[in-house]
Amino acid sequence: MKKTIPALALALILSGCSDGGDFSGTGALNKPRHGHTATLLGPGRVLIAFGLTKTDPLASMELFDAGQGKFKKLPPAGVRPRGWHRAVKLADGAILITGGWTHSNIALREAAIIRPGGGGAVKLAMRLGRYDHTATPLEDGSALITGGNDGKRALRRMEWFAPGKNTFKLLARPMFFARQQHTATRLPGGRVLIAGGGRGPGARYAEIFDPAERRTRLAPGAMAVSRARHTATPLPSGHVLIAGGLGPEGALPSAEIFDPAAATFTLLKKQMTTPRQQHTATLLPDGRVLILGGWGEGNTLASGEMYDPKLRCFVPLASSLRYERRLHTATLIDEQRVLIAGGTSDREVLAGAEIFRIPPRKKSPGKCGPAD
Repeated sequence: MKKTIPALALALILSGCSDGGDFSGTGALNKPRHGHTATLLGPGRVLIAFGLTKTDPLASMELFDAGQGKFKKLPPAGVRPRGWHRAVKLADGAILITGGWTHSNIALREAAIIRPGGGGAVKLAMRLGRYDHTATPLEDGSALITGGNDGKRALRRMEWFAPGKNTFKLLARPMFFARQQHTATRLPGGRVLIAGGGRGPGARYAEIFDPAERRTRLAPGAMAVSRARHTATPLPSGHVLIAGGLGPEGALPSAEIFDPAAATFTLLKKQMTTPRQQHTATLLPDGRVLILGGWGEGNTLASGEMYDPKLRCFVPLASSLRYERRLHTATLIDEQRVLIAGGTSDREVLAGAEIFRIPPRKKSPGKCGPAD
């Protein structure tokens, strides 16, 4: 159900400080799902894989075709049902699926290579079972798997996927801190920023993975706030936007910028318009970041906002999602549209999907307030 726009956001909209854009319905998923993955195969084509219903993990996949505005059921891949897994698009166009959670609180070791054109899945085995981990494609075509939960505890161990051999290797040096529901973002030059998801004294400390050394080093500057279930979006400048998440006292409105040259974090003076966790953040072609849904202020959210790196602030959207959503996916499908699929509201797991049409950037965007 669509929510009314909060009073503060409405005031900003009326004062001309909101971003445009609109949401429209499209075909529904064949299965309601959250905790799934959405991988762009090509313009207008998105692979939706696995996920969870209210109580059960799924083994099904669907293909969204923007030209038809529909989701098409795909033949079973022959792998175990799962949610909270990860998907990486490999250099040859195949999709690497890693880990996930399944019945009886099992963290899966099973991985698979799926070719969307057909032919079934090639089953593989990771070194460790894990869910709520990260899987990051690297410049040489390999992939880095970090952290997650093995069904009992958060993990420090990392694995390296070699596509030529289709094998996983457990790296000798683990991360400094066990992490789950963290982020791992590839930086210019090939290093990877691993941030958040830790607990205890290390919760604010990020690590930087060096592919040449196959180990991490602590970033010299700590994050301003410890957070998990946040988003990390690489910006065209090479910086990374860290937004929202779950902090010690609940959903966070704060955001910070990571500078890879200095390896430090800077807290933005302008917070998000709404505290949120379990949201999505999608980099748009013009460099802005679209932030949608999530959970905050005691409920699942239908609101969205746009981060503008030129203004270094967040601007509320003029319209809301058609459904409150968290644990959904948001995928840029072409230069003008973002597909939002699945997720859960406070009442049910969603099959509904919608399209966000990206508004043009204003020629005179104005100001959000005093400069940082």
